[in-house]
Amino acid sequence: MDAQSCAMPYHPNLEFDALAFDEFRRNKKASSRNSNKRRIGITIHVVQGTTDGANIDITQLYDEVDAVNRFFTGAGLEFFLCGAPRIIIDRTLYTYSDVDRQLNVRSNHEPNTINIYYVDEIGNQITSSACGISTFPWDGKSDSRFILMQKDCSTNGTVLAHEIGHFFGLFHTHETAAGVELVNRSNCEQAGDLICDTPADPNLSLVGLNGCTYEGNFVDSNGDRYNPDPSNIMSYAPLSCTSRFSPGQNDLMNFYLETTDLADLITDCDFFPDFGIQKENTISTVASGQTMALTYEFNTEGVTTPTEVDISFMLQATDSPLNFTIHTETITIQPGEDTFEITFQVPLPIEYGSGDYTLTTALDPKSLVQERDKRNNFLASSLKIDNSSLTNSLLFPNPAQEEVKVFLRERGSTGDVNMTISDSMGRVYIAEKKYKGETEFSTRVAVGDLPEGLYILTLEFIIGGNSKSFLFFKK
Repeated sequence: MDAQSCAMPYHPNLEFDALAFDEFRRNKKASSRNSNKRRIGITIHVVQGTTDGANIDITQLYDEVDAVNRFFTGAGLEFFLCGAPRIIIDRTLYTYSDVDRQLNVRSNHEPNTINIYYVDEIGNQITSSACGISTFPWDGKSDSRFILMQKDCSTNGTVLAHEIGHFFGLFHTHETAAGVELVNRSNCEQAGDLICDTPADPNLSLVGLNGCTYEGNFVDSNGDRYNPDPSNIMSYAPLSCTSRFSPGQNDLMNFYLETTDLADLITDCDFFPDFGIQKENTISTVASGQTMALTYEFNTEGVTTPTEVDISFMLQATDSPLNFTIHTETITIQPGEDTFEITFQVPLPIEYGSGDYTLTTALDPKSLVQERDKRNNFLASSLKIDNSSLTNSLLFPNPAQEEVKVFLRERGSTGDVNMTISDSMGRVYIAEKKYKGETEFSTRVAVGDLPEGLYILTLEFIIGGNSKSFLFFKK
């Protein structure tokens, strides 16, 4: 997104106490936070339609919060994830409405944190492609306040910082619902965004900017030419331009934090456990079809009860964007241990040919278990598959029980391959079409349903007509 696209409607605080705010600023409560930051917990929910794990990079969400924090230095605020992102499975289209607030937000609300929901699309009567929307601190009870973020708008933190600004009581700098702010700021306390150190703004999404410099000729009702601030995060300047809140905005956010139930926002979430992969003792080279013995060390910080956690092993070729899961199982993490080791027997599918790969091991890949941090749940290592030790034609295991694996090094034959499994009488039990690339060919075939006996597996290349046969015994 090149500019802010916020679906936030104007909703005034009818009980705003201007005198109390002036007193707050005079006491410099807000500025005192610059040297003593207030930590504020965030709960992130990822809303999607399937159980296949988050369809947004979990690490990206942590990076987003880190990026947001640089904008709130002047306000003395620092945000952190209170537990790892939660996954919400909801197949209905997540659009903004009062009904959705009740049905989809309150039921998943984590108290005393800022609840942020990452969704595929945000829509309302204003727009069907908004980047974000937020409630204000005076909107109802705490369990009905939230921020919605479109997943595609999770970039450099500016959109989320903009929405957090709303959550803490800020309006757009170009707001006109309370009246159009004059350039001379004579009505700045009653019009515009109601903050006097943000200049009058004609809405920077509607006027031309030269890079991040305003060069428009728009004037207000007095004939005074606008001189807006494209660096203000609450403006609609391009995201690459917005980088700061004004001192007045910082003060107002802290005022609402001090004087509303936003003060109940949590400052520490150490009550969640944190388990992760600390180190790995792995092999670096393996042949297709072998079983890898992989030993990992895990930490168990804060674990108080036995916890079952899924672990997955994924393989990705260096020249491919696709990451395939080759093995999964469940482990039990016990309390009372700082670290423990497990050795996994991970079969390497025969289908993977010689080359360089990345092997990624992931604890709780679908984010089903709540913990402090997910970033230490992933470990990537280099793996080289080298099939030079395999004979040019190989079928194993033999005898077979549940499946047979076939490896063929046949450089002169490529293209579609007809594979059949038949008995000595010529009766065909299995017939499948496969494909062979330029060098190696490998496949595996389930044979568990075949009766015990002797069988012939035949590979026949459609182009060229040559064939290769293997004899094996099915137990």
